Amino acid sequence: MGDNSILNSLAGIVGRENAVSGEEASAFSVCGAAPRIVLFPGSVEEVSEIMKAASRDLLSVIPMGSNTKRGLGEAPGRADAALSVKRLNRILEHESADLVATAECGMTLSAFQEGLGGKSQFLPVDPPHAAKGATIGGIIASNDSGPERLRYGTTRELLIGMKVVKADGSVFSGGAKVVKNVAGYDLPKLFVGSLGTLGVMVEATFRLYPVPEYSRTCIAGFGSLEDSHAAVQSLLNSDLVMTSLEHITPALAEALSASTGVFMKRGCYHLAVRIANVEKAVRDQVELVNGILGRHGAEVYVIEGGDESSFWSEIRDLPGGDAEEGRAVCKAGVVINEVPAVFKVIEMLAEGGVKARASARAGNGIVMITLQGENPALVSAIDSLRMVAESGGGTLVINDAPPGVKSAAGVWGDIGPGYSLMKRIKSGFDPFNILNPGRLV
Repeated sequence: MGDNSILNSLAGIVGRENAVSGEEASAFSVCGAAPRIVLFPGSVEEVSEIMKAASRDLLSVIPMGSNTKRGLGEAPGRADAALSVKRLNRILEHESADLVATAECGMTLSAFQEGLGGKSQFLPVDPPHAAKGATIGGIIASNDSGPERLRYGTTRELLIGMKVVKADGSVFSGGAKVVKNVAGYDLPKLFVGSLGTLGVMVEATFRLYPVPEYSRTCIAGFGSLEDSHAAVQSLLNSDLVMTSLEHITPALAEALSASTGVFMKRGCYHLAVRIANVEKAVRDQVELVNGILGRHGAEVYVIEGGDESSFWSEIRDLPGGDAEEGRAVCKAGVVINEVPAVFKVIEMLAEGGVKARASARAGNGIVMITLQGENPALVSAIDSLRMVAESGGGTLVINDAPPGVKSAAGVWGDIGPGYSLMKRIKSGFDPFNILNPGRLV
């Protein structure tokens, strides 16, 4: 069967109206690799039929939702077909009494939260791109998270069950629809962060939380990086139950002040502490936060309502959109006490012609960094940041960057001893290497 006949047979599975090819398909490129056809199946059965056909004809398949993570990872070695689950977009079950819900993986996070809101419940993940249509499947595949991971954990902790279509078209279900499930291997966790290389995720079950009734954010500027980090340690050693704790560089603080109107002192490192709970608890804890930050020489401002929502929305979306030429987005993961070391490297980048903004999840050691400069300077900056991160046992990953920067600096850095195990797992789930080949490692 010729190439065109094979692609036409795939389109026949979903219907021509649910498939695009040629120039239209290029809009669904991943890391610069454009698929020859994009398919939009409307059921799990159609996803299964697509994968059976792709496995039979050894066609590469790029699973996606809204493709908001199009810059993450390496360019796939082959890109025959993209499979978007955007039409799988329903809440299938919501057991509000058990704080559990199951949804199809093409549903956007925004729509999922809206569907849960009637019962005053929510899924406490707050990744970037949510307003741009990030889907549940994409969030799982990228293991993306935001500032609220301090209080609620990551997608990995909240995911309790999943349905996946494997590379050969067979359907796999793992986990359960109850929180207290201890039987067997927790295979759904394997798909978190897998970037669509192990299967096409079609359904997911999550543990939910009640929507907090009251929220306030304390913002404080410090005279030095050392003072702000000392305040971080005091906050983490206190009895506070913080929803988010963000450590913000001076350059980002200046940009946030301009975009949100929230006052942030020029040239200072800042901390933002969010407390969300019942009203009395929030008021009491805000008072404690004020006391702790004041003892470290900071003047504290409290924001609420629209100002607070706008501020945290900007923090979540710090990585921004696609990385254009001269711009890169990185994520460092270090132990908490190494965050100042990363910030000190960022301070020095300006000497090499690179503008950098960064915000750290100060209670987790995750640092989100945006870099702007000429491509050679970006490569040098990434090398410097990766060196300090890895010297302390951490990591630095390029979330998005121009192709030349990715190839020169390397997307993942040191993979470590887990590489051979990852290869064996990939071979077991996808023996013909047709799912996102080469994108992950």
